[in-house]
Amino acid sequence: MSSAASLRASIEAQIPSAFAVYRRPEQRTIHTGIPQIDSLIGGVPFSALTEICGSELASSGKTSVLISLLTQATQEHFCALVDAADSFDPISAQAAGMNFTRLLWVRCGKNKSKLKPMEQAFKTTDMLLQSGGFGLVVVDLSSLPERLVRKVPLTTWFRFSRVVEKQRTSLVFLAQKSHATSCAGLVLNLKAKPAIWSGKLLTQFRLEAEVVRTREKKSSQSIKPDFSVQSQWA
Repeated sequence: MSSAASLRASIEAQIPSAFAVYRRPEQRTIHTGIPQIDSLIGGVPFSALTEICGSELASSGKTSVLISLLTQATQEHFCALVDAADSFDPISAQAAGMNFTRLLWVRCGKNKSKLKPMEQAFKTTDMLLQSGGFGLVVVDLSSLPERLVRKVPLTTWFRFSRVVEKQRTSLVFLAQKSHATSCAGLVLNLKAKPAIWSGKLLTQFRLEAEVVRTREKKSSQSIKPDFSVQSQWA
């Protein structure tokens, strides 16, 4: 036996897994229900913080993606929506087929709490993650002023990412811009393109999705598929 083989045998005798090939466990995800996005990102990952971003100056498609994601997720999982600005439209969600028996809708700013809506949203999210039991927790900050969300310290995003990585939960933040930076496992940026009209009726939104960050590749190149989303009232 050669010296190298002898050394390897000696090491393996003391540390059996020393030369074992590490195989990363398969990443479980929740599909958004929009094929173009799911083929791009493979779905929203469990045990990770995800950001879905888009400007409020024009319809960027965040709401359509939110409704589609919750509709898909509530078919199999209990979900929570932390609605920081009370902007969720249950009628559109019902039309999309969402299972409300599996959805906890937290409407911030609707009680007599001394906390401001954004503070309520973050405190509620913390409580939901600590309690467990949810396959998906979505925090919608997209209607809050950007100057307020920008003030959230990086330590807060880091804490959320560390908590969720130990759970079988997908944690998704909707905002105008990305703020979690390296704490996010996935960052998806949405942009609106010229809409499709039928007479005076808006029938479809044309969107562009850009993957800014993924868990596998920390700084991925931009991939921008052009696709359409059917409007709820068409």
